[in-house]
Amino acid sequence: MSLKSFYRKTRTLIAGDLREIEKNRQDARNAKVLEKYGGREDIYCVLRMYSDEGGLFNYFLKGLSGISYSIQHGYIPVMDMQTKENIFVSDAQRKDTNVWEAFFEQPAGVSFAEVKNKKNVIVLENLRMPEGGLLHLTRQPQQSAYWRKLCKKYLHFSKPVLEEIDKYKAAFDSKKRWLGVLARGTDYLSLGVGHAVQPDKDTLIEKLRAVKEEYSCDGVFAATEDEELLDILKESFGDSLMYLDQKRYRGKQEVKLGQQADYRENAIAMNITYLAAIWYLSRCNCLVTANTGGATGAYILSEGYEYIHCWFLGTMGSTDPGTLDINKI
Repeated sequence: MSLKSFYRKTRTLIAGDLREIEKNRQDARNAKVLEKYGGREDIYCVLRMYSDEGGLFNYFLKGLSGISYSIQHGYIPVMDMQTKENIFVSDAQRKDTNVWEAFFEQPAGVSFAEVKNKKNVIVLENLRMPEGGLLHLTRQPQQSAYWRKLCKKYLHFSKPVLEEIDKYKAAFDSKKRWLGVLARGTDYLSLGVGHAVQPDKDTLIEKLRAVKEEYSCDGVFAATEDEELLDILKESFGDSLMYLDQKRYRGKQEVKLGQQADYRENAIAMNITYLAAIWYLSRCNCLVTANTGGATGAYILSEGYEYIHCWFLGTMGSTDPGTLDINKI
C-alpha cells in the first residue's frame, strides 16, 4: 500500500468527526453573514461548495439547500464550484472552470464570473444537505413536495447533460413501464468506513426479479459504475435491460473513484453521463436501490414512484440495518 493510499484510508476513519466540526464552524460563520446583511434585497449570495471527497449528488443536495437558504433571505443565488477544490477538476483547471456550470445552469441566470468581483456579494460555504436523505423524505410528503418544486424551478440541466439524455430517449420510450435500479459498487473502498453498505449481488437480482414481475415492468434501467455487476444484470435481464454507455470499474478499488489516477481526466464527462442516468431513474415507475445520495437525487427529480425498495444496511464501521418498502410516493 502506498503512503498516499494509507493516508487517505486513515483520513476516512477519522473524517466523520472532523467534518462535523467543520460543518459547525461553517454554520456559525454563515449565520454571522446572514445577520450582518439580512433585509437587503440587492445581494448576490455566492454558494461556495467544495470537498476532495463528495460525489456529484453531494453537491446537488448541498446546492438545493443553498438555493433554498438564499431565496428565503431574499438573495440572488449564484453557485461557486471554482474557488476551492473538488474532485472533478485539477487545481489548474479550476482557474477557468466553474464545475457547477458543467452540469447545471445557474439558478438565477447569473454566472459566478459576473459577480465574483462585485461589492454586493456575500458568500455562504458548504451549507448542509436536506435533512435525513431518502428515508426522511419518504416520510415527509410536504418536504418532498417542497424540494421537488424547488428543483424543478431552479435546477436546470446544462446543454451537455441534455444532449446526453437525448441520446437514449428513443430506447427508453420504446418500453412503457420501467423498473429502475441504482447499484453502487466499486467506488467503495475495501476499508470504506462511513460508506453505506450495499446489498450483495444475489439479493439485488432476486429483488429486481420480484419487483419486475409484481409491477409488470417491461424493462429494467440500471445505473451502475460496476462492470461486474452490469455483466450479471445483462445475464439476468437480457434485452429488457437498458443502461448508458460509460466508463466502469471492476473489483474493489484501493482508493475512491474521485481519487483514481484517471478520474479527474474524465470526471466531468463521466458525471454528465451519471446525471443523465439518474434522470432516467427518476422517470421509472419503480425504484430499487440502497441508501445513497444518487437515490435521494432521483427521488427529488421524480414525480414520485409507484413503489420504492431501499436497503438501509448501515454504514461501514457501524450497524443500522433495515429496509424501506413504500407504494406511491
